[in-house]
Amino acid sequence: MKYTKQNFMMSVLGIIIYVTDLIVDIWVSVRFFHEGQYVFSALALSFMLFGTLVAQCFSYSWFKADLKKAGQESQHCFLLLHCLQGGVF
Repeated sequence: MKYTKQNFMMSVLGIIIYVTDLIVDIWVSVRFFHEGQYVFSALALSFMLFGTLVAQCFSYSWFKADLKKAGQESQHCFLLLHCLQGGVF
């Protein structure tokens, strides 16, 4: 399968939307916190963290499966990258 310009543009767009979503989620949580709505702030933050955790788990499992399919060894530095929430990049 060839990686086309359209695939690249969709990848860039996906990363932009992902980062924008994270920023907006944090902004909403901070706004709730400043308004004294601590429960909603904690809920917004926990939903965001849960979503990113699931995305990182899937990203790492796909990465690991691709390495296995290519016959390469698992690289533990990528596990650390996923634990630091940077695996989707």
